[in-house]
Amino acid sequence: MASVINPSHGAPTENGRRSVAWLRFVRETDGGAIRGALFETTPGGEPLAFHFTRAAAADDRAVSEISDALLRAAPSPPTIALAPPADDAPESTPESAPFRLVAPAVSPGALTPDARALLSGLARGEDPSEPFRRAAACLDEAFADSAVRAMLEMSGFRAVITLPPPAYSTEAAASARMVAERAASAPAQPPSTSPPPSANSGGRGRSLALHERMWAILASPLVVETAHRSPSNGAGRLRDRRRVPPDLRGFEPDAAFEKLMPFQRDGVGALLDMKRLLLADDMGLGKTVQAISALRVLRHQREVDSCLVVAPAGLLDQWRRELSRWAPELSAIIIRGAGKDREWQWKARADVAIVSYDTLRSDLAAGERSPAARRTWGVVVADEAQRVKNRDSAASRALKTLRRKRAWALTGTPIENREDELASILEFVDDDGLSSQRRRYHPGPALAERHRELQLRRKKSEVLDDLPPKMVDTRQIELAPAQRAAYDRAENEGIVHLRALGADVTVQHVLELISRLKQICNFDPLSGESSKMDDISERLEELVGRGHRALIFSQYVNPHSGAAAIAKRLRKFNPLTFTGALTPEERADMVDRFKTRDEHKALVMSLRAGGLGLNLQEASYVFHVDRWWNPAVERQAEDRAHRMGQTAKVNVIKYSCANTVERRIDDILERKQALFDEMIDDVSLDISQTLTRDELFSVVGLR
Repeated sequence: MASVINPSHGAPTENGRRSVAWLRFVRETDGGAIRGALFETTPGGEPLAFHFTRAAAADDRAVSEISDALLRAAPSPPTIALAPPADDAPESTPESAPFRLVAPAVSPGALTPDARALLSGLARGEDPSEPFRRAAACLDEAFADSAVRAMLEMSGFRAVITLPPPAYSTEAAASARMVAERAASAPAQPPSTSPPPSANSGGRGRSLALHERMWAILASPLVVETAHRSPSNGAGRLRDRRRVPPDLRGFEPDAAFEKLMPFQRDGVGALLDMKRLLLADDMGLGKTVQAISALRVLRHQREVDSCLVVAPAGLLDQWRRELSRWAPELSAIIIRGAGKDREWQWKARADVAIVSYDTLRSDLAAGERSPAARRTWGVVVADEAQRVKNRDSAASRALKTLRRKRAWALTGTPIENREDELASILEFVDDDGLSSQRRRYHPGPALAERHRELQLRRKKSEVLDDLPPKMVDTRQIELAPAQRAAYDRAENEGIVHLRALGADVTVQHVLELISRLKQICNFDPLSGESSKMDDISERLEELVGRGHRALIFSQYVNPHSGAAAIAKRLRKFNPLTFTGALTPEERADMVDRFKTRDEHKALVMSLRAGGLGLNLQEASYVFHVDRWWNPAVERQAEDRAHRMGQTAKVNVIKYSCANTVERRIDDILERKQALFDEMIDDVSLDISQTLTRDELFSVVGLR
C-alpha cells in the first residue's frame, strides 16, 4: 500500500465514466478516534477504488477533515458523493433514501440532469445503502492489520491509504468469503492485536495478502439474509446476490440495467457473447427485457447499427413500450399499415424496426427489391419463434432470407410437437442469410449437439425463489339439464351422420363435430344454460369479496358460446373482453384499463389473442372455460398472471364436462403429455396433429 497525497484532483474521469463515492465513518470502541473510508463504485456497484484513513479525534471537525482528505485522494471527482444520513440532519435525497448528498455541495434540485438521474436511480435500488456495508467491512479488515494500525495511529487523518489495483482472482475472492462473513456479521468488534486471519487460496497453501482480502470484500455486495436468523446462527447467513456481470466493455450500467435480476444479467451476457442464441427461458422470465438490454449495450458499444424485431402482430406495441421503458435512448419504429407507408418505414433510420411475421412475409415477396431484403441487419430477433416451426411456411422462409450478423430466437416452447420444429428454429439461429446455401438441420445427434450449444434455458423453479406457486385444479362437472339434452342430441345425430359417410369420413368431419360438442359444453344453444358459468359466477362472488381478480380464457369468441357470451353472463363483475377483433390500440387500452381500474374484476380473453406477451399480474385466478388442443398454449395463457412481479398464489381452474368429448380428450392429452414430459423437458403437443386417426375417431366413439 502507498500513501497518496492530493493526486491530480479535478482531472476528468476516464472515458467520462460516472462514479459514486460512498463515505463511511466508524467510531472506534473507546470513542476517542474515528476511521473513515471512501469507496468509489460504478452506478451499478462495481468497485473502482478504496481509500481510508483515521483521525485521533471523533468530533464533527474531524469528520469534515477526513471527508475532505478522502475526496482529495480520489484521482478524479466522482459524479456524486454520499454518506449515511446524519442523525440530526434533514434528509436531502429523494424518496427517503438511506444516504445524504455530500458532494457536489448543492441540493438535489440543482444537480445536473445526469447526476440527478443517477441519484434517483440509486435511491430506487433494491438495497441503496449496501455499499456502505462493504466499506465498513473493508475498514474492519484493514484495521485488523497491526501495520496499518501503527501507521495511521501515528499519522492521523493526514495520511490517506489507497488500495493497489484489484489483481485478485476468482479463487482468491471465494477463499476470502469467510473474512467477509466475519467482518459483516461482527462490525463492532475492537481491533485485534493478533495477526490477521488468513484464508488460503483454493487449498494451494498460499495465504491471501491483506489487499487481496480487502478487494475480495469489496468485489461483491454483502447481504445478510435476516430470514435465516436464529439463536444458533446469530447474524444470519451471507450470500452473494449478484453474479459476475457480462463484459460490458465501456457501457456504464444505469438504473434500468441494475433492475435486472441476476439470471437476466446472465442472459444479457450470453446474448452479448454469442451472435447466435436460442433464448428458451420459461414463460414469464423476461426474454424480451433481456434482449432489449443486450441490444442497448451493443448499440452503445457501436457493435451493431440496426436491429429488426419480428414478432406476432399483437405484440408489436408491447415491444415498443418495453423499448421505451428499458432502452429509452434507442429509437424504434413499427412497420405496418398500407404498402406505401411501409416503403418509407423500412427506409427510416431507426435503431430498432419492429414488424409482424405476416407483414415481413408480404414485404419480402418482392425479393431483392424489398428494403428489408437488401439490408444486412446487425441483429434479427425472432420473438415467439415457434411461429417459424414449420420450415415450409412462408413466414419461416421469409425470416431465414434476411441478412443478419446476429440471430436471436426467443421462445419458451422450442418444441411443441416434433423435433423438426426445433430444427427449423435452429436453421434461423445458426445462419446469417448471406450464403446461397441455407443451413439445414434434421432430427438426430447433430441437431441435439448443436441445440445444446445454442440454447440458453432457465426454469422459473430454478431462478425465482420468491415466485408464489401456481396451483392447477382440473374440475370435472356435470352438464346442466338443458345442456345435457342438447349435447346428447347433437352427439347422437353427429355420429349417425359420420357413420353414414362411411369410407368418405375425414378427420375434418370429426373435428367439426368435436368443436360443436365442445361449444354446447360451454352453453346450451337454446336456453343459454351453462354449468360452467354457474360455477365460475359463484366462485367470483367469493373471490371478489376477498380482493381477487380473474382472467377467463376461451378458445371461442362467438356471442353464443365464446368470450362474448361469457362476458355477458358475468356482467355484474364489470368484465372487459379481449379478442383478436380489437385493433392494437384497443388492445393496449383494454390491458391498461384492467391494470389500473379496480372496478373491472375479470378480463375475458380469447386464448389465441390473450395468450401471448401480456403481463397481467393483477389477476390471481385463471379460468379455462374450455381446453385447447395444445397444452403449451394453455400454459402460456395462464402465465400471463404467473410471472415475475406476482405476489399472490395463482390458482388455475380448468373445466371439462363429465361423460362428454371434453373428458375423453383430457384423458388422451394427459397420456400424451406424460410421454413427452418423460422425453423432453417442458414441451407440448398439438392433439390435432399428433393424435393417430384411431385415437381421434375414438373421441366420438367411431373406434
